[in-house]
Amino acid sequence: MDALAGILKKSMQELKPLYIIASEDRYILSDFKDKFVDKFVDDASRDFNLSYLEEDETEDFPVFLKNQANTPPIFADRRFIIARTASYFTGKEKKEELLISLFNNFPETTIMLILVDGKIDQRLKLVDAAKKTGEVLTVSAPRFAELDKWILNEFKKRGKDIEFEGVKFLEQIFSNNLQRLESEIEKIALYKVDKQKISLADLLAIISKDKLLEDSLVFNLTDALLQGNKAAAVRELKQMLDGGAIPLAILGTLSWQLRLLLSVKVLKKQGKSVTEIARILKSHQYPAKKCYQYSDKFTEEELLGLLENLLEANYNIVTGRYNPELALEMAIIA
Repeated sequence: MDALAGILKKSMQELKPLYIIASEDRYILSDFKDKFVDKFVDDASRDFNLSYLEEDETEDFPVFLKNQANTPPIFADRRFIIARTASYFTGKEKKEELLISLFNNFPETTIMLILVDGKIDQRLKLVDAAKKTGEVLTVSAPRFAELDKWILNEFKKRGKDIEFEGVKFLEQIFSNNLQRLESEIEKIALYKVDKQKISLADLLAIISKDKLLEDSLVFNLTDALLQGNKAAAVRELKQMLDGGAIPLAILGTLSWQLRLLLSVKVLKKQGKSVTEIARILKSHQYPAKKCYQYSDKFTEEELLGLLENLLEANYNIVTGRYNPELALEMAIIA
């Protein structure tokens, strides 16, 4: 990632004629392509001096690439070629001769960026030829401290700060899937447009609802718990964990679900409709309707009792007394 940032810091005169950038993360390639074009290709010349080539959309990729590279720029000093491939440079495509010839006799007026989906095979003659003309880089998605920094920076770009616990929560859920992380961060910033510092509670209120309430699993778990069917509750919990749900997210969503159930039950007793309840609680219609249908099955005392168990589970997780999975299971079978 630092190597890509280094390229973007260069002036036009410092650019090499050829850059081969490989990654197994499509977001990294697409993001760098956009930044590269924004930095080096002015708007006025893009219609004449910028070409995009996709291997899977081109009948003869090497021929087309060579023809484009040898086309002189119009009313400018440089012509830019942006190409994308998953076969060349990886060893999947053996026809290298034409591209080797291009790289060995590269036109002075062309700057070419080739994005490679996958791993570069360093043994290839094509790669050797590219290195003599330009720069060949392999970039991996950031991990650990570098990923922390990336997440913090994405929030900063949107005028937001985030608690460190929130950073780790995002990493737990989405790992280093940058495309998904970027999408979620954008959504969080929009949800919390008036809030400058994002907390873990904010993330649980946004992400876990979207991630776990898409299906009925959390309702099934709640139902099993309040029916006293501990075996069924444990099965539902295991199903969510096996599906990749994070214990802390399950705990947060389950707590939110029970509080919503309790609120809906109280308002329903007052004669409020689903639409009115959704408006009063500032909830979406779907979860409000679900809770409206479920609310008569349980007493307020049952709901409060389970909330107390979840509160204790949260304490056990935060203090490190038990690991998250065990603390959550203990709350369910209590």
